Amino acid sequence: MADEMILRASTVITMDESLPRAQAITIDTSSGVITDVGDLADCRHRHPHAEVTDLGDTVLMPGLIQPHDHPIPAAQLTQLPTQWIAPFVGFPTWDDVEALFVKLQRSDPAGQPLMFNGLDRLLLQCPEPTRASLDRFFPDRAVVIFDITGHALYFNTQATVLFGWESARPPADRPDARWGRLPDGSSNGVGYETAATMLGLTAFAPATIADPLLSLAQWYATLARNGFTAAGDMAGVKQFMPLMSELAGLSHCPIRYSMYQPTYDTGAHAAPEIPVEQEPFLRKTGVKIWMDGSPSIATAAVSAPYLDSPQAEIADIPTGRAPGMSALNYSPKEYVELLNRFAGEGWQIATHINGDVGIGVVLDGYQEALEGAGLTASDHRWRLEHFSIPSREQCLRAGTLGITVSMSPFQSLYWGDLYDGVLFEPSFGARWQPYRDAFDGGLRPTFHNDGYLSPPLPWLNIQNAVTRRSASGELHGPEQAVTLQEALAAHTINAAWQQKRDDELGSITVGKLADLVELSADPFTVAPESLADTITTRGTWIAGRRSDLAAFVSEAETLAGSRGVRAHVKHLHC
Repeated sequence: MADEMILRASTVITMDESLPRAQAITIDTSSGVITDVGDLADCRHRHPHAEVTDLGDTVLMPGLIQPHDHPIPAAQLTQLPTQWIAPFVGFPTWDDVEALFVKLQRSDPAGQPLMFNGLDRLLLQCPEPTRASLDRFFPDRAVVIFDITGHALYFNTQATVLFGWESARPPADRPDARWGRLPDGSSNGVGYETAATMLGLTAFAPATIADPLLSLAQWYATLARNGFTAAGDMAGVKQFMPLMSELAGLSHCPIRYSMYQPTYDTGAHAAPEIPVEQEPFLRKTGVKIWMDGSPSIATAAVSAPYLDSPQAEIADIPTGRAPGMSALNYSPKEYVELLNRFAGEGWQIATHINGDVGIGVVLDGYQEALEGAGLTASDHRWRLEHFSIPSREQCLRAGTLGITVSMSPFQSLYWGDLYDGVLFEPSFGARWQPYRDAFDGGLRPTFHNDGYLSPPLPWLNIQNAVTRRSASGELHGPEQAVTLQEALAAHTINAAWQQKRDDELGSITVGKLADLVELSADPFTVAPESLADTITTRGTWIAGRRSDLAAFVSEAETLAGSRGVRAHVKHLHC
């Protein structure tokens, strides 16, 4: 008989409709698979030789899943030496940011490049930084600032030298990288879209990050400390796969990653070479396309015009018009051609799309590509990422096409007060992140924090979904609230299904892996507006073994040391 153990908790929230609550879980310790779920007495009777571990007043749930993450950028942009300057991590005003600029220019070694992440032009109420404005702060060192949206990059003249640009002239524009230019053809210090931001990261990281492996290990540990046991890498570029493969091979790895490779990346059509023993912790699930940008910098394909408000004016957001189709990275024809290149290869397709105009184009493209590949009635689970402001009709249409969505509660949480009545008319902006419509459309929605855009705090996501209250406490679109059970599903069983891992993750069910999270309280006994302040993570389990994050980081340090790299780990800000 295989060795078994029984975990007993004050209650077990299984996320399994056939048995919603239990008291105990029996686990085969050799395989990490759940073999029984039920009352403690029944589990003991059926498994008399199993050792019982009593977790006291702890509440057990399936391990939480972050379905849309960016682990490599998050690892390098949310911890020192990068300066995370988002308003909600300690820099509430532009004056605070400028004071930091002055301090670092004086204190850091001459010529040392600097990276900043999380510039929020709306919340900080600052104009768009340019090469000229940043040169005034940093005349003799390379500096890059990542916009909080992940869709813009700001840099000074010395940065263009790191980029390898002659006379500060950027390369030709393409759908995933566009550059602002001065009349003489040189850069104005602004880049847009994901390949532009990736250039900033790859150019600056070697000069600022001691060892990206150690940074990544700390990001994994941060996810685990917040209750996550699995995540999706939504920009899994080939050049960074070896780092993730190394962590997947460590015996204490606490996070399972499903990777979505950008369609523009080398080898996007092929399966990466991942060792079989690492496959439970790293696998390629699909490919990723970016179809528009962000509403916070007016690059989302929305149908509503931006209001002429002081906040928009200060942040250099064009007002009085709706970006509409002009914000799309690909024309409808180009998009369908891109889809058709991947539709028949079996990869799940995920598309970043925020605005309602863009959502319509993406749904048209999905329908055409699915029909052309004969996949309409298949279990394809093609995804839409962010899905910020769809109409109810678009939600219903997406459901009929078998599409699933991963939504962004942080948009409603941190920017809901601005979208509703400041940037857009309330009839449009109050619906931002329409959870109710998405659930009603049968889209099996999930929630995410988007890597380095917002701290990985799942209970804030869930709290916003059930209360529709922003960080300030203001109520927006209360008719779009969902039940607590639905919100929990978004970070558990829905997320496992969306990543095509529901046969092994997402619920506490016999036959699935014992990936678990220990909670300090039962969320169903907590006031909805207090979920984030009340519930804490006491630990996570991977395949029936309690995660030891100190041992995991130590393994990463040993691995780094074996490669001759100085192990130097800084703590995350969250």
